Amino acid sequence: MAENTGQPPRLFASLRQLARTALAMAHTRLALAGVELEEELQRLIGLLLNLLGLLVFGLAGILIFTLMLVLAADVSQRVAVLAFFAALYLGLGGWFWWRIRRVLATRPPFLQATLAEMAQDRDTLQAASASSAQQVKDGHE
Repeated sequence: MAENTGQPPRLFASLRQLARTALAMAHTRLALAGVELEEELQRLIGLLLNLLGLLVFGLAGILIFTLMLVLAADVSQRVAVLAFFAALYLGLGGWFWWRIRRVLATRPPFLQATLAEMAQDRDTLQAASASSAQQVKDGHE
């Protein structure tokens, strides 16, 4: 009978230790998720600021240069010069659109490291749980 009274405290101690371990793992994973979210936010802000700079200064420079060339062209050729620049700008706009889509398509999946760590934790806990269950089963036999 002394053997039966010894089992529950060990079981409860194991459960408390498991709960502490799970809580510590969850804390670590949430901290990692926070770091990843911050990195993704900084990357996005940097991309948006670069895009804004490109739009403002690039557009101003291009428009002034275009106006200069149109005014320098012969009056009879101004429409052709404007058509050329319109085609050029649309082509460049398409190229930038392609580059932005490529950057967004090749970025790492959202919270990739956190999800990988959580999957590893799940596998470790399942293995430990199976091992504990087998030890309890062997102890009762």
